[in-house]
Amino acid sequence: MKNTMENKDLKEELVRELKELQRRVSELEEKALRESELRYRLLFEGARDGMLLLDGDTGRITDVNRSFTEMSGYSNEEVVGKRLWEIGPLRGIDAGLVTFRELKERQHIYYDDLPFETRAKGRIAVEFFCSIHSPGRVKVIHCMVRDISARKSVEEQLWKSETRFRAIFNEAAIGIVVVNDEGRTVECNRRIEEMLGYEAGRLTGTLFADIIHPDDRASDAQLYEELSFGKRNSYRAATRFVRKDGTVLWGLLAVSVVRTAQGGPLFTIRMVEDITERKRAEESVIKSRDFYLSLIDELPNPIRRTDVDAKSDYFNKSWLEFTGRRMSQEIGDAWMEGVHPDDVARVRTVLRDSFGSRGPYVTEYRLRRRDGAYRWLAEYGRPFNDINGEFTGYISSCYDIHDRRMLEEKLHSISITDDLTGLLNRRGFFTLAQQQVKVAARAKKGVMLFYADLDGFKKINDTVGHQEGDLALVDTAAILKDIFRESDIVARLGGDEFAVLMLEDTDIRDVNVIVNRLRESLDAYNARSEHDYTLSMSAGIARYDPDRPCSLDELIAKADALMYKEKRKKQQSDP
Repeated sequence: MKNTMENKDLKEELVRELKELQRRVSELEEKALRESELRYRLLFEGARDGMLLLDGDTGRITDVNRSFTEMSGYSNEEVVGKRLWEIGPLRGIDAGLVTFRELKERQHIYYDDLPFETRAKGRIAVEFFCSIHSPGRVKVIHCMVRDISARKSVEEQLWKSETRFRAIFNEAAIGIVVVNDEGRTVECNRRIEEMLGYEAGRLTGTLFADIIHPDDRASDAQLYEELSFGKRNSYRAATRFVRKDGTVLWGLLAVSVVRTAQGGPLFTIRMVEDITERKRAEESVIKSRDFYLSLIDELPNPIRRTDVDAKSDYFNKSWLEFTGRRMSQEIGDAWMEGVHPDDVARVRTVLRDSFGSRGPYVTEYRLRRRDGAYRWLAEYGRPFNDINGEFTGYISSCYDIHDRRMLEEKLHSISITDDLTGLLNRRGFFTLAQQQVKVAARAKKGVMLFYADLDGFKKINDTVGHQEGDLALVDTAAILKDIFRESDIVARLGGDEFAVLMLEDTDIRDVNVIVNRLRESLDAYNARSEHDYTLSMSAGIARYDPDRPCSLDELIAKADALMYKEKRKKQQSDP
């Protein structure tokens, strides 16, 4: 009897403990469910993209987040309870109804560049992604709407920039060749192929040196070596090229280089102007010494003669007509008075060195025309001897290359420069920054990436116009150029996005200094600005760790995430 009572008490105790355990489990499950719901709600409401939840059976909207209401201009009350295809932004197109029908047989559906009409009757481009989920027995459709208007604008700007570059490159009257650091042709225009008699595309991938005449390859290689080591920024040379049929073409070869952040050559731009007829005329003059002065005087290009003392004693008619001066005003060194002040020292050095070696030379300088304007000339000097074979001086022929120099500068600038702000564009930034990240990895050295965009840029465009928006971008670029160092790579990546790669290994204290300087500069700008808006930037700064290397895209993604974290903090702190 006693054992029976004890067993009964034990069972009752076990039942009580089991019920208590079930109660605690239920409380924990309810707590976990509430926490999960809270996390979901925070993610849902804090998302940058517009989000909607739909009943999977009826297609009616059950919830929308704040980003969707801000994007569309419609309130929750105007959207919740309606079917997807009944709401204002999607009423005029069939995407909503098609999406609902398609999701009965598919797990997800995606639209790119979908027209989306806001309450204010403005049209924006969006990405539209919907997927269906079945938590338990309930079917839920989750839709995401992303505003891609800024991306589309950037793509259009890039397309226009690329189109301008291609037009200049392909329609140029001179041959243009892009050569990589291995000396191979990466790209060339049709003009150089026509000059040398090659079919379209046949020069791509070939060594540029192979089309240079064998007798001129050594001198070109020497000049390129000096260019590679930074001893010169560019060079020009009258060079012989070999056509496909074996005949010789004389070309005025102009070579400039696009360098890496460390100064090494990334690729070179080689421009060739056909001067075969000019060279034939020059050689004819030199060979016909008995009447060369009369011929020289009638040649269309400016020519001068220098005696054994390096003093100019003759200028042809074209020279005098170009400068508007008399022969007596040019004799000796007086002609140098017309050379641009920035070019005088370089020209004197070239002439002195050439007289010392008594070899041919090429130099370029700006000479003042009779109307006071300076024009770029290329001067080719060749030594000549008297009838006894003794050195007598130089004959120097000049050609107007002003248009080509302007074209070369414009071509180089367009390829890597943002038209609006003058900063590097996306192409220029990635070209230099990717190279710098590789160098940092090899040298085990850290670099910092500053990534930022303008707060409320769309509002500036919408309220005061795109012209004021452009001015805001220009002023922002000026602020960034002022606070960052010359060694840093500063760029506008497109739209209102800016990036700066800080080349030296910078610790966190220096970063704080930069952030504070940015804020102070923006505050100072806003204090004196008369615009109807204020400039504000959200920024993220990510460090490249050489011990844990990553790509430039990954580094940008890190900085981008930090930037949007700061932007969300600002939005949450705004009243």
